[in-house]
Amino acid sequence: MAALAMAAVLAAFFSVRAHADAPISTDTPEATVESLHRGLVAASQAHPGNDVDARFKALEPLIEQTHDLAYIAEFALRKQWPTLSDADKKRFIAAFEKLSVMTYASRFKNATESTFKSGGPAKVESGRAHVLTSIPRQGQPDVSLDYMLEQKNGSWRIINIIADGVSDLALKRAEYQRILGTGSLDDLIKELEAQTARLEKP
Repeated sequence: MAALAMAAVLAAFFSVRAHADAPISTDTPEATVESLHRGLVAASQAHPGNDVDARFKALEPLIEQTHDLAYIAEFALRKQWPTLSDADKKRFIAAFEKLSVMTYASRFKNATESTFKSGGPAKVESGRAHVLTSIPRQGQPDVSLDYMLEQKNGSWRIINIIADGVSDLALKRAEYQRILGTGSLDDLIKELEAQTARLEKP
């Protein structure tokens, strides 16, 4: 019995490692989204529950490779972007990227193979694509996830996620413009850092 139990533990371990070590592909829109989902599941299985910091470290390269975070950050501040110095742009992008990764690490702590459901092939037009997926919920309608991706140098990267018809990028732009309407870039960066710190807590 002990040998069988050990075999089961080892099988589960190597299954997680197989997912975690799988290469990240961004050759097609579908491959990018599949790589993201596979990585979220692997990080959740390897570091479940309240181990947010470990999930953050595991997910950081995944999110950076599957998302165009610099583009998203710039688009969110498109009105102010031309007036920012290079140093301020880098500071904002760094804070934005950390919050983006921490958001995934905080939200997906118990993801499994059944967490995500494919919605079919991508719809591609003029260098951009939509990949439809969903998150099933027991006794409730599925949460629809519409990934918008853009192709650059042969790589497809996520630039927006529309959840149940609500654009994440639009929400960010509205929030950031509200803060900048009465404050400075430093105030906005402090708010992003505060949000990241709150997500770090179990």
